[in-house]
Amino acid sequence: MENHGRFDLGPSASASVPTRRQDIYFVDGAVEMPDLDRSSFSKEQMAIIKSLQQLDTRKNWKILLLFGLWAIGIWLSLASPLLPVTWTGIALSGCSITGLTVLMHEACHSWLSKNKSLNRWLGVLCGMTGLVSMSAYRSIHLVHHSVARSEADPDDIEETAPKSIPLVVVYYIVLLAGIYIYLGTVAVVGYQHANTTWRKRILFEVVLIAATIALVLWFFPVEVVLKAWIFPILVAGQLANVRGLAEHGLTTSGNRFSETRTVVSNGFVRFFMSNSNFHLEHHLFPAIPWYNLRKLHTIIEPQRLASSASIYSGYLPFLWDFFKSTWAGILPGKSLVPPHVREQYGR
Repeated sequence: MENHGRFDLGPSASASVPTRRQDIYFVDGAVEMPDLDRSSFSKEQMAIIKSLQQLDTRKNWKILLLFGLWAIGIWLSLASPLLPVTWTGIALSGCSITGLTVLMHEACHSWLSKNKSLNRWLGVLCGMTGLVSMSAYRSIHLVHHSVARSEADPDDIEETAPKSIPLVVVYYIVLLAGIYIYLGTVAVVGYQHANTTWRKRILFEVVLIAATIALVLWFFPVEVVLKAWIFPILVAGQLANVRGLAEHGLTTSGNRFSETRTVVSNGFVRFFMSNSNFHLEHHLFPAIPWYNLRKLHTIIEPQRLASSASIYSGYLPFLWDFFKSTWAGILPGKSLVPPHVREQYGR
């Protein structure tokens, strides 16, 4: 990765940073946290950030690589009677589908191709692997970006959940079954948010997905379909549940640095998630494609540190803190941040 150097907010800037009152899990009482926004980035930072907003279509040949890995996963799951080999193949297929659906997300931001039609159809293809209509997802996702963690956010866990269900139950439903509920509703909710053109596209893609399922079941035995596609979708779905929970679960609204979370993780995870784990960076600058988000993570380091942003080193540390939070009691408007941030405020 390129070294863009380090930036400093400077003593005068640090002294003038406004603050906001914030409740944090495992910290007694509300604390004063820095209230930064995009105006805190220096001209030098913004110049480098602008240079990252460039489409490099060569990076998106990764789509073919992921389909190739899926094919290897299918071969492993079908070629051997040994369960460890079968489940290794299913896991690889599930990870590959995860990667493809993440690249569908990139199509929503027009980052797969300069050609609008090609960009759309690549997104449709990637989304179909996970049974998702790209156009429906796009209609919801663009609204989500404009009103993240607000009452109008169709993706907000706390706002969209029935008020009659305790929040702790809602969060566990999201962790265990969120994506399966999402798959059942994404076309309907996406259709509601779409204009006439995109509604037609949603209907077409839903029919296309249904026809593809029918054709696959017609030509292949059920056992093959289960091992090659359905079980891998369940794997991809559970990975999506964890990723989705980490992105916005137990975050707070009103500030760009507090309404989402980054999980740095490792190279394996970053590869199959195409850097979508750098979710804070994506929300700050959605015009930056997936392959530059890790660079952006380095560039905005001073603001990340100064804002006490929720940056976890991995998904297991995040889940451990999440489980502890559920025992402590889930409350709206309370933020979950990693231990090194909590230590700044007394624990």
